[in-house]
Amino acid sequence: MKTMSRLHLYPHKEPNGRAYIVAERRALLALAKKLEQTADGAVGFDKITLYSSDGHPYELMIVSDISEQEWQELEAPSSRKSDPSKLSIIKTLDEIYNESRI
Repeated sequence: MKTMSRLHLYPHKEPNGRAYIVAERRALLALAKKLEQTADGAVGFDKITLYSSDGHPYELMIVSDISEQEWQELEAPSSRKSDPSKLSIIKTLDEIYNESRI
């Protein structure tokens, strides 16, 4: 039986609120490794597949290289307008992914 790396991310829902990461040790170690690789890498992004408690996989995108202008325009996670998929690096990744599926 394959052991899954289960991890849940719960964003803060209001300013000064709490965010949570609830995870198994294996998932935390895998995430820590990816975060370090992304921070040290030249590309500025990476991804990791994790699993929710019901066993369904999801992809966590890690982005470290966005412009100051994008930081200024990026809505806080607690905002209803928050949408990191608007970042240019994520748009580019989505375009590459969609082209590779054709």
